Parts: sequence; structure tokens; C-alpha cells
Amino acid sequence: MEQMPVPPLRRSREIQGNILAAFNKDYMAFRYVRFPDDKGVGGRGWLSVMLNTISVTATVEDFNEEFSLSRRAYGQDPALTATWVGVSLTYDGLLQVARDPKKITEDLKQQSPAFVEGAAARAAGLGDVDESAPGNWKFGAGDKAVHALLIVASDTETALKEKLANIEAADAAHGVTLVHQDDGRTLTGELRGHEHFGYKDGISQPGVKDFHRPDREHPEFRENRPGARLVEAGEFVFGYPDESGEKIARPEWLRNGSLQVVRRLRQDVKGWDAAVKREAKKFTGNGSGIDPVRLGACLVGRKKDGTPLDPGDNPLTGVGSSANDFTYKNDPEGKHTPCAAHIRRTHPRSFEKTQKHRIMRRGIPYGPAYTEQMPDTDRGLMFVCYGTSLERQFEFVQRDWSNSPKFVPGKAGAPNGIDKLTGITKEGDPDAHMVLAGGEKGTVSMDRFVHTTGAVYAFTPSVTTLRRLAAHSSLHGKG
Repeated sequence: MEQMPVPPLRRSREIQGNILAAFNKDYMAFRYVRFPDDKGVGGRGWLSVMLNTISVTATVEDFNEEFSLSRRAYGQDPALTATWVGVSLTYDGLLQVARDPKKITEDLKQQSPAFVEGAAARAAGLGDVDESAPGNWKFGAGDKAVHALLIVASDTETALKEKLANIEAADAAHGVTLVHQDDGRTLTGELRGHEHFGYKDGISQPGVKDFHRPDREHPEFRENRPGARLVEAGEFVFGYPDESGEKIARPEWLRNGSLQVVRRLRQDVKGWDAAVKREAKKFTGNGSGIDPVRLGACLVGRKKDGTPLDPGDNPLTGVGSSANDFTYKNDPEGKHTPCAAHIRRTHPRSFEKTQKHRIMRRGIPYGPAYTEQMPDTDRGLMFVCYGTSLERQFEFVQRDWSNSPKFVPGKAGAPNGIDKLTGITKEGDPDAHMVLAGGEKGTVSMDRFVHTTGAVYAFTPSVTTLRRLAAHSSLHGKG
């Protein structure tokens, strides 16, 4: 058989797992911790222990590929299990353990002001006010500020608990305190792979050059992933070319690292369902208006099973086997996928303009599935993403696309409105207006049903940078 070349980043033992190679596990723990006030001694000792358990790209992707091949061969999930660990540092945590914090600050103020300021300081600009304001967060602000974040992921709850017990012992040995822990769990049954509102999640991810193999016939796309256009690796990992076409000079200690956003998003399922049913009754046209199930799909941009509303650019291939091969070229006015739809607002798919705003999304639900017996139980999504510019990627998508009434992801003058899934409607902003291909039309006015209850901006360093931090070595030279 012909041996396919292995993309160079696929072999990386420097880039931590979950950035390019996903922690695709059913059980995850998010641990937010603080280092002791001992001039960084405890934090560095703790990092030394974590270095022995961190999962790297090559190891994670080896497992993921073996798992996928076995699943395709036998038609069911194989009996393969693993536990992965990733560690990230906030700006304050990085300064705690660094040998030369002044130089670190000089580097980062130029490279990423948002990272230096932190998620809490940037919250208001992203619409995290009132109930979603930092004063109400469970972590990431005030006396709940953190120095480091661990993501621990496993195929079994037993293995996860065993790994967490070892980590808790390391915490105790080095004076590290737990600020908060979130337990992510894949939903079960018909909701497996879905978030709490009931929609399949994690479908549209960018391919990464030099990590994913290109398609032979369409090399601008990822192999066997129609619609997954390859993005330059420098958009997600420092030290590589990005979509600007230029390799920007950066401090070497950032190389093979990535900036991470973690947001705890509480979902009001009961409120969302009731609002969708109420607003559906306001629609006119095509006889009886619109069914609530269809309106929900219009607000998201996909049906609950993940099928996109867009008819696809090619009538023969449709939207492809991955349900991701479409660009809205056949729907400039949003008659199939409304311009206010979540997936259209957060990824407009005009590739020549939007590639530099892509993020690598990871995430998992937390809390039990919704039932009428437990309508108010805390449940939601642990949102995680990676990139090399908080300002140009995550913050731009949230502020300038999802939240902005001025952004129309379609033909100028097309019906529009704020993203009703994660967008923040302010007083005076237009509601989501829709005119559909079947003649249905209406304006959706809804409150916010997703609230931020914690957030962290962190840096996920390379193994070499973590090793130098743990050893109290300079990041800017020898010694």
C-alpha cells in the first residue's frame, strides 16, 4: 500500500494536546487553581509534577486515529481508553513562576494586550454585564482569580477520578489551592454529541495546514472533510505562518504554544424553549406561519441533528458527508439560513475574508440533561477555544460578528438581527428579522438565555517552555 506522508505538526511532542488534536472524551474536569504566595516556588514545583502527565499532540492524535479506524472497521466504539491532561497559565500565573517577569510583560503587552488584561477586564466589551458580569462568576475574577487551569479528560469516570486524585496530591504537596472545578460530561442517549438546547455541536472545525492531510482533488480542503478549508497553522499555534502571509517575529518562548479561552456558559433550557414557541406564533405567511422546531433551527442555522439549513453550493454533492460543505453563496439574503442564525454570525464562510478570524473550538456540556422535574438545575456548556490572537479571533467573533447590529453576514439590506444564541442584545438594537424562502416572515424578540458564569484567558505553553518555567530558567536565553 502507498504510504501517505505524515504532516510535520502531526508528530509534534512540543504542542500540547487539545489544541490541534482534540481531547475527545466523555468525561472531563476543569480545575482552576492558585499558586501559594512563596515567590513562585510552589507553582514551579507543581509544574514539575504536571510535566510528567501532560499529553502532547502526537500521542493524542495517535489514539484518535486508531480509535476512528477501529470504529469504521467494526461499526462501534472500540475498547480503547486513555486519559489526557493539559495545563495552561493565566498572565498572573505566568508572572508568578517566571524568572524574568518584566521581560515577559514587555513581550505580552505588545503581543496580546487582552491576555495581559484578562477575561474579567474585557468582559463588558463582550457583553458580559448584569447577570453575566465578572462579579457573579464562579472563577476568573476578584478573589476567585486563578493562576493555572488544568483540563483532565478520560474515557471512563473511574480513570478520571484516579487521575484527579493524583493531581490533588500534587496540589497539596506544593500549596496549590483549588478555586473551582467544573465537571464536563457528554450527554447520553439521543442527546449524545449535542448541547443542552438539543443541537448537535462541534460540527464545523477548520482544518490546519501541516497537521491535517489535504484532499488530493481539492488540496485547499482537509482530506475526507468536505467544507473544512485548511487554515495556516500560525492562526492556532505560535511560531508558524498565519493567514496574513507573513511570519510575525515573536518571542521564541511562545513557539508551539497557544492562547486559550475558557467560558462557563449557563443555559436556560426552559426559557429558550418557551421563547421559541412564543416567537413562532408571531410569524405570518405560508398559511399557519412557522413551526417552533423550524424557528429554533433558523436561530441556530442547523436542525437538531446537525443538518444545515443551507442547500449547499453544489446540487450534486449537497452539503457533503460532514454536513459542512456550504458557503451561503446560494443564499445571500438569508432565506434558507437567516442572517441572524448563530452559525452564520459566528462563521460567515466568505473564506477569503474570514480565515484570519477562525478559532479552534473545544467544549463539552456540564450538568444533567434538562427535565421538567429539574428545570432550574445549573447546566450549560464548557466553551474552550484556541488561537494566537484573542483580539482578532475570539473577541472579534463575539463582539463584531455575534453581538454587533451593524454586521450583516449576507447581502446588504437583507433581514438581519443579533445572534439570539450567544449574542447580547442591548437596548435599541434591532431584533432578529427573517424572511424565508417559503414566504414565512417575522421578527424574533428574545431575552438572553445563555449567561457567562466564569471565564479565563490563558496561555497553553509548549513542553519546552513549561520545562524552563518549572526549572526557573530564563525564557529569553540560556541559564
